[in-house]
Amino acid sequence: MRSKNKVKQSNTKGKLYTLNAVQLKEALKFSVDYFADFKEEIDRLNVFPVPDGDTGTNMYLTLSKAVDEIEGLTTESVSELLESFAAGALMGARGNSGVIFSQLLRGFSEEIKAEDGLGIAEIASGLDNAAAVAYQGVMKPTEGTILTVAREVGETALSLAEEKKEVDEFLQAVVKQAESTVEKTPQLLSPLKEAGVVDAGGRGYEIFLEGIYKYFAADDITHSKPAEDDIASDSKAESKQLPSLEYKYCTEFIIKEPELNSKELRGRIEEYGASLLVVEGNGFIKVHIHSNNPGLVLEAGLEAGSLTGIKIDNMEEEQHENRVVAKESEEAVKEEKKDRIGVIAVAAGEGIIDLFDSLGVDLVIEGGQSMNPSTEDLLEAIREVKADKVIILPNNKNVISAAKQVVEVADKEIEVVTTKSMPEGIAAMMMFSPAGRLTEIKEMMEEEAGEVKTGEVTYAVCDSDLNDLNIAEGDILGLVEGNIEVVTKDRIEAATEIVDKLIELEDYLVTIYVGDEVEEKEVKRLEERLEDEVMELDLEICNGGQPLYYYLIAVE
Repeated sequence: MRSKNKVKQSNTKGKLYTLNAVQLKEALKFSVDYFADFKEEIDRLNVFPVPDGDTGTNMYLTLSKAVDEIEGLTTESVSELLESFAAGALMGARGNSGVIFSQLLRGFSEEIKAEDGLGIAEIASGLDNAAAVAYQGVMKPTEGTILTVAREVGETALSLAEEKKEVDEFLQAVVKQAESTVEKTPQLLSPLKEAGVVDAGGRGYEIFLEGIYKYFAADDITHSKPAEDDIASDSKAESKQLPSLEYKYCTEFIIKEPELNSKELRGRIEEYGASLLVVEGNGFIKVHIHSNNPGLVLEAGLEAGSLTGIKIDNMEEEQHENRVVAKESEEAVKEEKKDRIGVIAVAAGEGIIDLFDSLGVDLVIEGGQSMNPSTEDLLEAIREVKADKVIILPNNKNVISAAKQVVEVADKEIEVVTTKSMPEGIAAMMMFSPAGRLTEIKEMMEEEAGEVKTGEVTYAVCDSDLNDLNIAEGDILGLVEGNIEVVTKDRIEAATEIVDKLIELEDYLVTIYVGDEVEEKEVKRLEERLEDEVMELDLEICNGGQPLYYYLIAVE
């Protein structure tokens, strides 16, 4: 349900040459309100026809947090208002688009020193500095994106600062430049041209600027604002009732100087449980398994060599304080341990979340594809973890930028292991230790994550001609290391082709994480098909429970 809000610009009658804090505050609020009607359109400007088009939603939620920050602010200082707005955007930043948007707002805010009034020259300098700061914040700036739009807007603003005298005509020219640059983004970035769309982030920036212009240009604007139920839900942690467990004990240990290789050891242990992870390092093998017979698992390990780092946890007893999507209750919070390293992971799917928890992750934020946590969500999780050093596993390329932004504002020592998928995050956790040098542990985790090759089976959300592939809405898509390489009508066919494309001579293990929409009989058919395809490799199929993706595939 949507509610209509009538906004009257009674305070903008007559010619306007400078803006005071009250006018600017109302303009910012109006622009974010205006943006709401375009967020779904921006979401659809997706280069890849996979269900992750959330640029508009991420930008809107980022801006909404910025508005929350200034809502109760009564300052008459323009610079203080802008500083608060930018700070709110920083905390609310979600996804790459939200983070870049927050950098634009920060750059604008840093340039403005005015207290009483904001003139055209100051606005122009702010827009130019906004682009400069955003470019600096991106490791490899790409033209044809929001960065290009911001840069050309800034350049145009500077060139018009002397010519334009009134705020509304100046803003109109700025918006026209934004629109012009957005329209040419497909010529600057070939994937946009192939997909037949303009850059989503650039379009979002254009809409934001247009909203500010419309506030000062219109006498009476009727604007549709989403009701609370329409706004995308936060990815903040929430309590859930956890199911009973098939296997009771999480068992981990390290074998020093093993007499067997990882494949041989896996063959001896896999019959005792599920969620088996066997990782071979330099002179050691690390084992993780969920089992009802940890004694038998340890005996099998002893046959391979000397054991150390033995850890057996009763997962049933720990379920009530499971940190997976829940805030720890006051009673369950243990005294903070300063000399340890904590881990936060972003993940989705009951089975995958449970696996992260059993591997030693302190807190899992439910999110990832189409549910990007904000900077504030990550910061709150860091505060909640009882450790003074924390590692973040983003497990999604669109969460990495928000995670890195947290490093700048957290009051703890933070490292980001740049995992781009949940299988990479799971592999990284096999090298985690709560004790040791933070940077060294991060390096080991990143190295292990880099050994994993990832495939995904999902569906097309729209028609597309991408990479010479004729894709129709509803087609089954197979992604290999993030690139669409398989288009078919059959999920099993897609999964099989992905495995075939990922496997190399030295690989030893294929792990399939099954999504929440896949029935057991289909899983059985896939298992039978893959057993014929990967006869020389170990095959493990786990219940991931992840949304949107029928199968996540890891090859090691």
